[in-house]
Amino acid sequence: MRSLCESMLLLLLIAAVGVATAGVTPRSGLTSSYGHQAKIFIDQSSERYFRLYNQIASETYSANNEEDFEALFSKLTTVKRIADELVGISREASGFDLSKVKNKVYKAALEELRSVGDLFVLGEDYFSLVQMNLASLQKMSTDKDIEPYMGGAKMPNEDDSPLAYYPDIQKIVQRSSDVDELKYYWETWRDKNQIWASVNFYTIVQSYQKAANILEIPVHQLWYRYDSQEMIQQMEQAMSELMPAYKELHAFVRHELHKKYGSDVVNPDGPIPDHLFQQVLEQAWEEGSIIESYFPRQRLPQFDDFVQELSAKALVNESENFYTSLGFTPLSPDFHKNQLKEPNEDTPNDDCRPSLFDLTPRVLMMYCEKVSFRKLMQYHGHMARVYYAEQKRHLPSYHFKAYNLEYPVGEAVVLSASTPSHLTGRGLAKTAFTDEALMNRLFRMSIHTILNIPLYYVHTKVMHDLLNGTVDMDTVNKHYWQLLELHAGIEPPTDRAEGAIDFPYKFYVNIEQNYQTKKFISEILGYQFYRAFCQQASHSGPLHNCDFYGNFAVGNSLKAMMSLGSSKPWRQVIGKAIPQYTGLSSLALLEYYQPIVDWLNAHNKETKVKIGWNSTTKKIV
Repeated sequence: MRSLCESMLLLLLIAAVGVATAGVTPRSGLTSSYGHQAKIFIDQSSERYFRLYNQIASETYSANNEEDFEALFSKLTTVKRIADELVGISREASGFDLSKVKNKVYKAALEELRSVGDLFVLGEDYFSLVQMNLASLQKMSTDKDIEPYMGGAKMPNEDDSPLAYYPDIQKIVQRSSDVDELKYYWETWRDKNQIWASVNFYTIVQSYQKAANILEIPVHQLWYRYDSQEMIQQMEQAMSELMPAYKELHAFVRHELHKKYGSDVVNPDGPIPDHLFQQVLEQAWEEGSIIESYFPRQRLPQFDDFVQELSAKALVNESENFYTSLGFTPLSPDFHKNQLKEPNEDTPNDDCRPSLFDLTPRVLMMYCEKVSFRKLMQYHGHMARVYYAEQKRHLPSYHFKAYNLEYPVGEAVVLSASTPSHLTGRGLAKTAFTDEALMNRLFRMSIHTILNIPLYYVHTKVMHDLLNGTVDMDTVNKHYWQLLELHAGIEPPTDRAEGAIDFPYKFYVNIEQNYQTKKFISEILGYQFYRAFCQQASHSGPLHNCDFYGNFAVGNSLKAMMSLGSSKPWRQVIGKAIPQYTGLSSLALLEYYQPIVDWLNAHNKETKVKIGWNSTTKKIV
C-alpha cells in the first residue's frame, strides 16, 4: 500500500507547480526594450512549465503496477530541484520593475510569477516541516488507532481491531443509531489527535504567513490565489440568501432527532449536537435516515443497479459521452491509450478515489476498479476538467488557470446526468420515477447539499481568520464553535476543555489546496451554471429534473467560457455561460430545491417547531 508520506510528496509538488503557472528563469541577452525582455521571460517560463509538468505526470503514470507507481513519490531530490527552479523564478520576476512594463498582460503575468515559489521559498523547512506536517494531518483520518466502541462488542464477529476514521468509523456512522456509540467515536478521535492536530496544523498556518512575508505579498493572496476580500463578500451574500431555507431544514432535522433521542440529548430549541448532525449527513442516502417515515429509502431504486452490467472503463466512456453530446470532440485514441490509467485489477480497492492531473493540456487520469453509481457521477465531474484543459490548450501557462471553474461546471453536469430523465433516457434506469420517488431523491439531495454548505463556509472563515491573526491557536477552537453556532446551529456533544481542537477530519483533507473554499464555490456556482444551461436548453418543468444532455447551445456556451481560461476577469469569463452574471448567489440552488422548501414550510408550521436556535448551554473554553 502507498505510504502516505510518499503520496503527499508528489501531491504537494503538483499543488505547488499548479500554483506556479510558469516555469524557468529566462535566458539573458540583449533586448530591444524592457517590455520585450519581460515578454521573453514570460514566454520561456510558460513553455518550460508545460514541459516540466508533463515530464512529472508522464513518469508517474508510466508505472506498471501499484508498487512502481508509489515508488515514484519518493524522489525527493527531484522535488528539491524543481523547488529551487520555482523559487528562482519568483526572485527573477521580482527583479522586474513593474512601473517600466507598460503592457497590462505582461505586468499581470509578472505579478503572478512573483509568487510561483509558493511555500518552497521556505527552503529546507518546507521539506523537513511543512511536507511532513501536511502528511501527518492526512494520516489522522487513516491511521487505525481508535479502539472500537465497547471493545468491539458491536463490530462484526466482535472484532476488537483498532479502527481508522476513514473509512471504518465513517461507515459505522452511516448505519448506527446508537447515540452513545456516535458520541464515543466523535470524542475519542478528537482526543486521540488533539496534540497532532494542534502542532501540525498551526505549523501550516505559520508557514503560509512566513512564505507570504518572504514573497512580499498579502497572506490571503497566497492562500486564495484571487481577490480574497471580494470572494468572502460573495460567499457571505450566498450564505445570507441560503439561511431561510437552511433554518427550515435545520428545524425539521432537530425536531426529528429530538423525537428519536429525547430532550436529554437534543434541545428542541437549541443547536444540534455535532455527532448527530454528522449522522444525518452520513445517513442521507441510507435506510433509517431521519426522513425514512416520510420518504422510505426502499421506494427509491438501488442506483448501483443502473450500472451493474457496466465495466469500470464503460463508466468513463459514459461520462465522456455526455460531453460529446454537447458538441465536444471525442477524446483521442492517444488519450484512452496513454493518458487514461487503468486500475490495478490485482488489488482492487473499494475506497479508491479517481485522480486527475490537469495543469497542462495533456491531462492524465486514473480511474478505479470499483463499479458504482457514485463512481459514474465522479467521472462526469472529472471529465469537466479534461475538456476544460482541451479547450484552453492554446493559452500560455499564466492564463491556463481558470478560477477553478472546472469544478462547478462538473457539478452542473453531475446534476444533469443524475436526473431521472437522463437515467431513463440513456437506458440506465428501466422505469420512470414516480412523483413520490422524485421528492424522495430531492429530499436526500437537499440534506447532503444544504446542510454542508455552511460547514464549508465556517471552515473557510476559520482559516481566513487564523491567517490574518484575528484568532490564534489558543482561541481558535472557541472561535470555531462560535462560527458553527452562528452560521449552522451546531454545538459540541459535550463541554470542550482548553486545548481541544475539534475540526472534523474533512477539514484537513487537501487543506493546502484550500479545498473547503473550493467546495463552497463549486456547490453554489454549480447550481447557477445548471440553471443557466437548462434555460439555454429551453427546459420546461421542474428544474430538478432538467437534463441538458445533447444540447449544442449549452456546449457552445461552455466552449466560449472554457477557451478564455483566466485571460479575462472572472466575471467576464463566467458571463460567457451565464448572461448578466453578477456574482455568487444561492437563488438557483433554492429554485432547484423549492419543492423541498415548500414541504418543510408546511410541515414545520404543522408541527409548530422553532425556526432558528437558542444559544448553546455547552461550556467551550
